[in-house]
Amino acid sequence: MTTILHTADVHLDRAYSGAGMSPAIASARRQELRDGFRRFIDLALEIGADAVTIGGDLYEHERVTPDTANFIRQQLERLGDVPALLAPGNHDPYVPDSVYHRLTWPPNVTIFRERSFAPVELAGGVTIWGAAHDAPDVRANLLEGFRTPAGGDHVLLFHGSDTRSVPEGKPAHAPFRQEDLEATGAGFALLGHYHAPRLDPPEAPRYAYPGSPEPLDFAEEGEHCVAQLDVDAGSFSCSLLPFGRVRYQSFATDVSGMESSDEARAAIVALGDASTIARIVLGGELNPDVDLSLQSLYDSCAEHFSYLDIVDRTQPAYRIDEIAEESTTKGAFARLMLERVESTAGDEREIAEAALLYGLQAFDRKEVQVR
Repeated sequence: MTTILHTADVHLDRAYSGAGMSPAIASARRQELRDGFRRFIDLALEIGADAVTIGGDLYEHERVTPDTANFIRQQLERLGDVPALLAPGNHDPYVPDSVYHRLTWPPNVTIFRERSFAPVELAGGVTIWGAAHDAPDVRANLLEGFRTPAGGDHVLLFHGSDTRSVPEGKPAHAPFRQEDLEATGAGFALLGHYHAPRLDPPEAPRYAYPGSPEPLDFAEEGEHCVAQLDVDAGSFSCSLLPFGRVRYQSFATDVSGMESSDEARAAIVALGDASTIARIVLGGELNPDVDLSLQSLYDSCAEHFSYLDIVDRTQPAYRIDEIAEESTTKGAFARLMLERVESTAGDEREIAEAALLYGLQAFDRKEVQVR
């Protein structure tokens, strides 16, 4: 039996700038990605894998540093004689100025360079057929016209978009259909590009996306894996192995009925987990007497998480009908805006409702929280 350990979409040297993280925290996130790749190599050695495969986007071409390039080389060198096969993707294409092209790699490392599939024979009669992105925007179907020869066990390795899963508004990279894979005659395909782990078709898998070994943002909540493929004389058995140590998770916290900011603080701390990158979304109706300072909440709660982001989506809990009965300027404003709310519909009604709340906040000399 031949055992192959597979990963993809590690995204070493990811920027994290769009996540609003400080440089120090972003640096810590990048180190976690390195630690994950190191553990992948550890696992390959631990299980005695006969080969490791990487389905693209190992690093980010525009940001990768010489230090990270040397780190990758050193980790692959640890495998000794165990073959390491890399199929570059759209974020780490094989181009003249790429790390793949510039570095001298250990003899156990094969980096596929072209869009056409090339073979690497492993022990036990298994052949890996790999192809590369030679540009960041490959739109061609790499499988078109490709067929594996008769005899032996054949496994495809590439980075591409299953056309059933392309997100709306996003371009497809090396797009393919399930029938394209089947037409090649290969027994299995090890892929990269989508960051959620999955085996397809579920009832009798013929290809695997391992997903990113560690989550990269809040869109990637849930379990993260690497894939183990066992090949034995025409039999292909693939398993998704739980792997990620970092956890992104969003929590909804309802502040309705709370009478002090300490209650909100306690609710957030109760969710604390040192391994969790957390987004706390505060919702519900906030008592106007509660001074809910997001900065103060963050300062007192952040130490309980790996990283903390707090989003305020509360609405002031005003007794508007009672305010409208007041013989005050505030009461007159409330009556006027209630009439406006009742006389409008759709988007205009939403605008009027928001204006009513903003105005009451201003009367109370509260910071106006624009939604």
